[in-house]
Amino acid sequence: MVREPPLWVRVLDARLTLGFALALLAVGLGGPLPWTPLAVALSAGALGLAWGRAPARVVRGFGAALVAGGLAAALHVALGTRAGAEAGFVLGARMAAGVAVFGLFSHLTPPWVFARALRGLGVPEVFTELLALSARYARVFEGAARTAREAQLVRGGYGGMRRALGSMGALAGLTLVRAFDQACATAEARAARGLGGRP
Repeated sequence: MVREPPLWVRVLDARLTLGFALALLAVGLGGPLPWTPLAVALSAGALGLAWGRAPARVVRGFGAALVAGGLAAALHVALGTRAGAEAGFVLGARMAAGVAVFGLFSHLTPPWVFARALRGLGVPEVFTELLALSARYARVFEGAARTAREAQLVRGGYGGMRRALGSMGALAGLTLVRAFDQACATAEARAARGLGGRP
């Protein structure tokens, strides 16, 4: 079960949590490689778990970093570069640090709170509105993609490599079309309210 962060964390100003995340990221990317980014990644992941972040999200982030680092290491080894496998390890550690810190920040700071904090820092309103709308509709598209994939699974759309590739292409196309339709509808709604949109 996913738990909410502690109350004292939830009432923190978003500018403080943003500053904390950027400081963690700077330490992770600027410290001795690769152990500093790895330590930052593990610390941010542990904090996220302690403050109620879903374990599956933490594991997915580390998994993506592990895959990217492994591919980079394999490429360096195959090309016979001087950096070798160490370069892949460094890339994976840096990616893990970035993903863990960003995941912790997004868990502690809802998008609308972050957008309000950015407006307080003087960021143009059009950027903050775009950020808030993107965060809102990302969940909508995630739900639509999940529903479509479940329908494909029921119809046996992932039985075999060829059918799986075809189903993934159809799923990506459907999600893209829905995103475009939603963007057009949102722009028209904003224009009708006098908030800008299509000329």
